[in-house]
Order: sequence, then structure tokens, then C-alpha cells
Amino acid sequence: MIEILKYENNLLSDWDDFVEHSNNGTIFHKQKFLSYHINRRFDDFSLIFKKRGKIIAVFPAAIELKGSKKVLFSHPGASFGGIIHRNLSFDSCWKIIELIEKTALKNNFDNIFIIQPPNIFNRYQNDEIVDYCLRRKKYNSKELYLTSVLAIEDVVSEQIKKISKNKKRSEKYYDTLITKNNLKFRWVENFDDFYPILIKNKKKHNATPTHSIEELEKLRYLFPNDILQLMLYRDAPIGGMTVFKATPNCIIIFYSMFDYKYNNLQPITLLMQYVIRWAKKNKIKIIDYGVSHQPNDEDCLSLNKSLIKFKEEFGCFASIRNTYSQKE
Repeated sequence: MIEILKYENNLLSDWDDFVEHSNNGTIFHKQKFLSYHINRRFDDFSLIFKKRGKIIAVFPAAIELKGSKKVLFSHPGASFGGIIHRNLSFDSCWKIIELIEKTALKNNFDNIFIIQPPNIFNRYQNDEIVDYCLRRKKYNSKELYLTSVLAIEDVVSEQIKKISKNKKRSEKYYDTLITKNNLKFRWVENFDDFYPILIKNKKKHNATPTHSIEELEKLRYLFPNDILQLMLYRDAPIGGMTVFKATPNCIIIFYSMFDYKYNNLQPITLLMQYVIRWAKKNKIKIIDYGVSHQPNDEDCLSLNKSLIKFKEEFGCFASIRNTYSQKE
């Protein structure tokens, strides 16, 4: 028999420890991460599932009001939520979804909306038991987000060569850019040099950053080894990448921005090549380069094809963030 519990703050260490050792949990599923928001507070409705006294799954979720509808959303405060599990059988998965549905009905929710973590973060990458059960239960999957993913190859020098070729450049070209302009790569402890570039970039596209600088600093404080900021300098800062270590061997490039007046120096290509080499040294196997959708477009799924092509030139392949809606 599976027992369902509502998450309470005194269960934080148990929750986060389970996520750490689960099949498909990431930094986004830890309660320590979900609590970082400063300007956006959530009415938490996370659930824990136990069998014979041991946690077998968790469901990070919050209450979200969409017009007159009350939605159980997993999770509005992270890139994805979903059912996080460890060695879950089909029968247990099916029963867990039923328990979520019964709890939602009992608490007057109008809908359940779930964003499952992509399979690239699954320790057993072919385990799609949750996706299968949700589809079998006729959950709708109207929103599919395309993210670009790069696998770190065994011989990184050859991988960098291929990138240069795809960009119709030579390795020497990029090396000369670095030496001639005295460019410096640096991992920094704060976001002071990066955030003005981020604001300026987002404004160019009539958008705003997902995080305030205060939230980024709080995340950095909570996860000093997992939230990292890489900068590229030519005396002044000219670009940077904010790296989230999602799992021990997978990272997400959450922000990748540069000062447009330095476009001729190819800052993003240089930063990406640096990250690839760094990833290999740090035993990272996967780089998630993020979604490629048009910001603030009426159609939230409208693709930025030029951005996808740019990422493909690094050798990225497509991965899907599946979303599931119970009633819509």
C-alpha cells in the first residue's frame, strides 16, 4: 500500500536526500531550490509517497490560479517538476498518479499540470514509466518545449574541431581572437558584471530575466558548487554564461549573454568552447543549452529557428520537455 503525505518544512532534508539519490531528480526538484524565490511566493502543495515507510516518489507542486481555475502545477517555480522517483514499478506509478488525482479532487483543484524532467536527466535514460502512465490516462500534451542538448565526446579536441568547421572557421581563428584581444575567461563569485549584460540583452527582445540579481545571489549562496558564473573579459566584461549543475553529470546553460558591441569577437562561441573543455575535466557528460522559443510571442511554442541552428552548429541535438494537462 502506498501512503501519501503533504510536504512540511520539517521534511526538507528527507525530501532533498531522496531527490539526490533518485532516478530522475535534479537541482530544480530540491525544496532548498524551490524556496529561493524572493519576488514570487508559491502556495506549496508538494506531495510525498511512501511504501513500507520509505519514500518511493515525490511530487513538487504548488497552487496556481489561472483565471477562475485552481491548478495543481508541478512546478511553476522551476524549469520542470513532475513525479520524481527511484526504481518505480508500473503498478506503483499508476497508483501514485491516482493518489495525486484523488488529492486534487478532494482539494477542489480544477486541473493538474505537470512538466516532466527531460529524459537526459534520468540516470536510466530509457525509463519513461511516468510519461507512459500519464499518456495512458489520457493527459493532454499540448505544450512541447524543444531544448538543445550537447553530449561531451571522448576526445574534446576533435569535438572543438568539428564546432569550428560547422561555424566555417578554423581553430586558429578562435585562438587568434583570444590572444589578439587579450581575452580572459574567469569563474566569478557574484553576478555584478554579468547582470547588466543580461538586462540589456533581455530588453533588446522586450523580455526580462527569470531571476532578479538578488535571487541569483541567493541561489549561489544555497548551492555554491552548483550555481556557477563564467565571464569573458576584454578589460571590461563582454559576455558570460550562468551554469546550473542539474545533476552530478549534467549542466544547464541557464543564461548565455553578451554585449552586442563585441559581437565581432564571437563571445558566445568562445564561451561555449571553454565550457565544453571545462565540462570534460569535471566529468560532465551532458550540456543542456536551453529552450529556443521566441520570448513574449503570443504562441509560447513559437520556435527561434536561427537560435536552434546556432546551437546545432555546436553539435546539439533536440530534447523535449513534455508537459501534461489532465483536463485541457
